[in-house]
Amino acid sequence: MPNAELMNSIYIHIPFCKKKCNYCDFVSYAGKEDLIDEYVGALVKEAAALTQTIENEKLFPYNPLPEGEGLDIKTIYFGGGTPTLLQPKHFDKIISTLIGHWSLVIGHSEISVEANPGTADKAKLKELRKLGINRLSIGAQSFNGRHLRTLGRIHTAEESLKFYDDARAAGFENINLDLIFALPCQTLEEWKNDLKTAINLRPNHLSTYNLQIEEGTPLHSQQTANGLQLPAEEQELAMYEHTIETLTSAGYKHYEISNFAQPGLECLHNINYWKNGNYLGLGAGAHSHLNGRRWANPAVIDDYLNSVRGSKPVSIPEARYSDRQRMTIDDTGIGPDRRETIFMGLRLLNGLPVEKFTGFEKEVAELVGDGLLERKNNHYKLTRRGLYLGNLVFEKFI
Repeated sequence: MPNAELMNSIYIHIPFCKKKCNYCDFVSYAGKEDLIDEYVGALVKEAAALTQTIENEKLFPYNPLPEGEGLDIKTIYFGGGTPTLLQPKHFDKIISTLIGHWSLVIGHSEISVEANPGTADKAKLKELRKLGINRLSIGAQSFNGRHLRTLGRIHTAEESLKFYDDARAAGFENINLDLIFALPCQTLEEWKNDLKTAINLRPNHLSTYNLQIEEGTPLHSQQTANGLQLPAEEQELAMYEHTIETLTSAGYKHYEISNFAQPGLECLHNINYWKNGNYLGLGAGAHSHLNGRRWANPAVIDDYLNSVRGSKPVSIPEARYSDRQRMTIDDTGIGPDRRETIFMGLRLLNGLPVEKFTGFEKEVAELVGDGLLERKNNHYKLTRRGLYLGNLVFEKFI
C-alpha cells in the first residue's frame, strides 16, 4: 500500500446534480447549475483566503519544502454532487489557483474527480485529462436497470459502459467504479452479475458499499411506509463475503472495508482520511482537519456563497488542546485524536499497531473475545466478521 504518512490533501465539494438520487443525503442540489460560475469563483476566493490564514499563522505542523515554496499537496479530490457538471474551464481555474497557492506538481499528485455517466462525453474527458486530472471515480452503482431506477439514477447500464470506454479512450489509466449492493429486492445472483460486469471492465479500483438508507431521503420515506423489501441480514452478509472472495480472486487487493484496488493503485486521498491525516475542505459543507483543528463550511449553498462574499470565508478555530493535551484530556485519559485515529484506522485491513490501543485494553479484550478483532504482526485488525460488523467495533472507541 502506498505510504500516506505526512500527506497534505485538499477536498473540493461540487454540490450540483442533474437529479438528486433517492438514497443521497449529501450536500447536493438539483437545478442550480446557473450558480456554477459564481460557485467556482467562491472556491477560488476561499482557497486564496485559506492559504493566507495558514501561512500567517504557520498552522501546518510540517512542510517538506524550502521556506517560501508553499505547502506540499499530494492529493486533490473533487467530490459531489456531480463534479463533471463543471466545464473544463472551471476545473482549469480551480487547479491553476491551487498551483498558484500551494506546491502542486501536475503528474506527481493524485487528482481525482467523481464522475457520473451521461455528464461528460469523450471530448470533455480528454480535456479534463489534459488538465492533469489522473484519476476518475465513476458512479455506476449498478448495471441492472431496475435497480438503477430504484436508486433514482439518471443513466442506464449501457451508458455506464460507454462512459467507462470513453474515459479509457480519453487517456484515464486510473479508474474507480462505485457499486452499491443490498438494494431493495436485489438477489445474490443479481449482485454477482454486477460484480462480473465490473471485473470484465478491469477497472483499477472498486468501491463496493452496502446501501445505507438515511433519514430524509425518498428511500427512507418508502421504508417508513413499509414500501421497501430489503435483503435479510444473512443475504447482505453473503453479498459482502462474495464481494471479497470474487474481487480478491480477480487480483484486487482488499485494503479497506469497502475498497479494492489493483496493487499500488489504492486511493491515496482516502487513505489519508483513514490515517487521520491533514486535509483542507473547500466548498459548501466541506470539512477540514489540520493538526487537531476541525471545522466545516456552511452546508447550504447560499450560506456558503454569502460567507465567501465576506472578508474571510472561514475562520480556522484555535486548537482545542495542545499537542500534549490531545493525547490525554477526557475522563478516561484518552483524547479525541487518538479515538479518531483508532476507529478510522481500523477501517484499513492492515489495522493499527498494538501500542495505539494503550488505554483500551478492556475494549480490545472484549472485541477479541467476540471474534471481531484479532492480533496479527503486532497489529490489531478487524476479523472477517469484524469487517461486516465494523460499526459495533468503532462504537467502542468513540
